[in-house]
Amino acid sequence: MLPRQQHVLNALAACAAACDNCAALGFADFSATPNQLRSLQLSRDCADLCRLAAAFVAREAEHTIYILRECAELCRACANECTQFATDYHRVCTEACRRGEDACRTAFV
Repeated sequence: MLPRQQHVLNALAACAAACDNCAALGFADFSATPNQLRSLQLSRDCADLCRLAAAFVAREAEHTIYILRECAELCRACANECTQFATDYHRVCTEACRRGEDACRTAFV
């Protein structure tokens, strides 16, 4: 595996873990507001897509670039949504999503 591929896999794994954690903590937080629902739903979607993208990268699938492009877009949307909230788990999610977006955008340039 090339170092670039490993970098992408590491970023996607970190993003998926942060997004899973954000969603789990957010849904468990009884003080979460209805405004936070979109961020929590995007976090779940982002985690799922990051795992799919990682699978495509790992097996060097033919359409990997298309999955990475969509993953970068979803990571960006998730990060933008999470920046609106002051919780630690939203902050961690934002940072991981920004790194995931960057890794996806620069993966096979």
